[in-house]
Amino acid sequence: MDTLEKMICLGKELLKYSLFWALKKCPFFCFICVIINIAKEVISIEKIGAIFKNIKEKFKLDNNTEFEARYIKELDGLRALFIIIVFSYHTWQQSWLSPSIGNFSLDFLVRNGSILVDALILLSGFCLFLPYARSKVYNEPIPNTKKFYINRVARIVPSYLFAMIVILVFFVFPRGGYSTFADGFKDIFTHLLFIHNLFPDIIVNTKILGVLWTVAVEMQLYLVFPFLAKAFLKKPIVTYLTMTVIGLIGCFIISNQIQSNGFSVFSNHTITFLPVFANGMLGAYIYMKISNKYNRKNKVLAIISSILMIVLFACFENICSFRMSYSNEVKWQVDFRYLLSFYYLAIILSTIFAFRCFRFFFNNRIMRFLAAISYNLYIYHQFIGTELKANKIPYWAGEELPNIAGNEKWKVEYTLVVIAVSLIVGVITTYLIEKPANKLIKKSNFYKNIQ
Repeated sequence: MDTLEKMICLGKELLKYSLFWALKKCPFFCFICVIINIAKEVISIEKIGAIFKNIKEKFKLDNNTEFEARYIKELDGLRALFIIIVFSYHTWQQSWLSPSIGNFSLDFLVRNGSILVDALILLSGFCLFLPYARSKVYNEPIPNTKKFYINRVARIVPSYLFAMIVILVFFVFPRGGYSTFADGFKDIFTHLLFIHNLFPDIIVNTKILGVLWTVAVEMQLYLVFPFLAKAFLKKPIVTYLTMTVIGLIGCFIISNQIQSNGFSVFSNHTITFLPVFANGMLGAYIYMKISNKYNRKNKVLAIISSILMIVLFACFENICSFRMSYSNEVKWQVDFRYLLSFYYLAIILSTIFAFRCFRFFFNNRIMRFLAAISYNLYIYHQFIGTELKANKIPYWAGEELPNIAGNEKWKVEYTLVVIAVSLIVGVITTYLIEKPANKLIKKSNFYKNIQ
């Protein structure tokens, strides 16, 4: 047995022990074990054998030996997963439902779901810089800047404007949401310019969808991205360090403000996400370098990536515990935002390079569907949750809020209703607003005539 074969055997053993460790460490993997045990009771031994044979096939290396250079399907699944966890956090804020099966609890996940917003920002930087990194590695032309801006507008703005109109026309204005014309004008105008996250009074008192601050952060980063990308290609180290230093200085100032006042409206300021975005760009560059040097026939890369992916996902509970033990959870997020982005980057890269059986969790029909509606699902879910609760849907008796009263039946019913309504709204707005508007913009002569 040569050295390479010994390394592969060792890697397989490490993979096996990593799985056992993850099962003990992470309730999510324990939950999967419970499902398997239940399945054993209702499925014949022959069928179980066929299932495991199919799983074994998934461990085989891909027929397509080359890594994807343009569109990485697993990233859609990861985006869907991150948004689902953020969704669960906002729903938990209203319901206080702690999902569990016996002793297996996912309470840590729903209580800390807000920190996955950082992963979405990092993923955005990764995906946006990928074609630029490809142009560097394969000596291709860099993407057209005008088309980049139009693509971002076509992707973000139609659903965003539609949501604003719906909320204002059917909820805010009929309820007399603004006490003065000036208050309403400032709230609406700053949202139209995607700068509302820069104004303290708007952050605290906005009558429009609260989650839209993340869209403002994204659009501000989109505005400067082509310039950052070109600078990164020419001087990657200088550009990366500049983005990181500026962001860390911003985090330091805001962290001190939280230390003094216990809170800061600027804890999610765009500046604090610059290092996260920079790590996303760095990740895309690393991916293109590795994918250009290796292919999916490389067992060592697949084994190492699979082990790392399992360990990283299993360690998320420890990260959440650390956050909840910190003196101030908001301050923790500002203090550790940059370091946390390395953790998310490692998850992204290890998932991409892992065996097919692991990548399948993020590249299947369900995850692709959720990824397709994820933007609109994200836009509306928090508003839907608060409106349903405010209107006593599902109904509860008495004056005390059901989550405070410990009404477990209501908690479950409410969570299921929020999920159902959010999915319906997400599907409708995606396929009737977002996608048709996107196609219409890209079919325009102006878009077609861009060289």
